[in-house]
Amino acid sequence: MGGREPLVIPNLNEHELTKDMDVTKAFGGGSLIGAPIFLKNGKKFGTLCGMDNIPYDFNDKDIKLFKSLATLLTYVIDLDNSYQQILKLSAPIVPLLKGIAILPLIGAIDEERGNYISTMIIKEAHKLQLNHLIIDLSGITDVEKEFFYLLNLVDVLKLLGIKALFTGMRPDLARKAIKDNHRLDHVSFFGNLQQALSHVGIKLTV
Repeated sequence: MGGREPLVIPNLNEHELTKDMDVTKAFGGGSLIGAPIFLKNGKKFGTLCGMDNIPYDFNDKDIKLFKSLATLLTYVIDLDNSYQQILKLSAPIVPLLKGIAILPLIGAIDEERGNYISTMIIKEAHKLQLNHLIIDLSGITDVEKEFFYLLNLVDVLKLLGIKALFTGMRPDLARKAIKDNHRLDHVSFFGNLQQALSHVGIKLTV
């Protein structure tokens, strides 16, 4: 099935593509309709199939329904792919020098994004062989409680030989952390990026 139109087989035992297939013999015949799913980049994702164990003459309404469902799935898949790309772009680790990188966080952080960032940080920090990771919080607009799970990453990164430094902690985030009884004594915070860079030995000159 290489085209963009649905494949319609009213009787599996009579169609050239399926009559000699083992699955047809095992299934005992029947009918099949398959609508291809193509993403917006033109790549074929798969096929939406409907199958019955008895022959069936699919009408125009049936074919139109499967084409519509395939189009809907294409939209959902493309939307999810776009969202995943946004997640990646919204949390980029930027290498500064050998062993040192910065992670600027921007926008709101909910549970899903917080989990993604946590997983990404561990993976990328190890891949880049970092000694220090500076996490800048100044661009965060809103947080749910899951944001503070990021603070627990400090211990995980420490086991990997990576020291995490936080900068840009706004007063409202600090108040929320205290209100929610989060322990911050094991976390290194700096007032701004320049202070954090200075701590790891990078001096900025004007």
